[in-house]
Amino acid sequence: MRTAHLLTGLFGAALAALGARASAQATLPNAPNRDLVSAACGSCHDIEMVVINGRSRESWSNTIDEMTGYGMRLTPADRALVLDYLATYVPPK
Repeated sequence: MRTAHLLTGLFGAALAALGARASAQATLPNAPNRDLVSAACGSCHDIEMVVINGRSRESWSNTIDEMTGYGMRLTPADRALVLDYLATYVPPK
C-alpha cells in the first residue's frame, strides 16, 4: 500500500511539472496584430518557435519572404503589419 501511495505521489508530481511547463511556454506578446501574426506563422509553426527566435527587422523581412516561398499567403498590407509586429515585439535577444 505504501508503494502505491508513493507511485501515485510521484505520478502526480510529474503531471504537475508537465502542466507548469505547458503553461510557461512562450507566447506572442499581447499587442495589435497578434492574431494576424499567430494565424500567419502558427499555421505551420508552433508560436514558441517564432517567439524564441527574435530577429532584426531586416531578418524578419527575409524570413517572411522565405515563408511566402514555401506557400504562406499574405496581402502586402498584412505583410507590413506582420513585419511591424515581429520587428517591434519579437526583436533579437
